[in-house]
Amino acid sequence: MAFDTYTLRQLIKEHGLSLTLRKKSVGAYDDLTGTVTATNTDYTVRGYFYDYTPDMVDDQSILRGDRRVVLDSKLVNGSATPEPDATDQIVGLGDVVNIVKVMEIKSGSGATCYLLQVRE
Repeated sequence: MAFDTYTLRQLIKEHGLSLTLRKKSVGAYDDLTGTVTATNTDYTVRGYFYDYTPDMVDDQSILRGDRRVVLDSKLVNGSATPEPDATDQIVGLGDVVNIVKVMEIKSGSGATCYLLQVRE
């Protein structure tokens, strides 16, 4: 389904809710334990979940149960949303999902929102 940027912004405004973009970063290697410490940084952003249509599910790149998330390009506090990537997670609606794919939607040179494919 194709959206123009105005429609996406309106959908976020009207139907969006507070979600958490969880950015994961790898910390330092600990020689004593043999482990690498990972740290999370959480960002509050407006967005909404919606489903793929059944004809889009190909069981290869889009699996049954995958969903989409539209994230605003601005955090709730007004600063720019850090660009999501496939190592990040979305927390919301009592669920934590992993980002599989990110598409940046631009208007001019700036991001308007991000379309994410997410998977449990």
